[in-house]
Amino acid sequence: MVVDLRNSFRVSFITSEGGLPIPSVSELLTAVQSRPDWDGASVSPADAQFPFVHLDWHEGHGFVLQCYEDEESWSYFLVTSQHFSSPAIEVELGGQAVERWPPELFVSAERTTQALSHFLEFGKQDPALEWVRIDAFPREIVWEGREGREAWERTNRARNGD
Repeated sequence: MVVDLRNSFRVSFITSEGGLPIPSVSELLTAVQSRPDWDGASVSPADAQFPFVHLDWHEGHGFVLQCYEDEESWSYFLVTSQHFSSPAIEVELGGQAVERWPPELFVSAERTTQALSHFLEFGKQDPALEWVRIDAFPREIVWEGREGREAWERTNRARNGD
């Protein structure tokens, strides 16, 4: 018996009521690009938590695609290269922190399309692409937690003359 994984996956957004059928990959990328920065797509089977992909769009930088193949796997990010430059792009982590990540974690629509197409067919990372484990790339914490955010906001208001 052949299982059609593509039709078992659903996509959800913070602003959506629940899992929606997956449109084409290109339509999904367009939907992610049209939403606010904080409203990325989460893709998983309708009746299970894993395999799981989270996809965000960062204007001017590209897509960030994070994959968990199963409940015991490390989180892996799709990358353009395993050789990282200095962290330079700020990423908000669910209102809990802001970090700077290297540009190699921000990938093109073409690379994202390839990775998502493979994921939707096999429920796994595409081995033809480069991936990095969540703890294996350089990052800098800009702020963390409520007190950190408030201190950062005060410093930036003072610096900007607000």
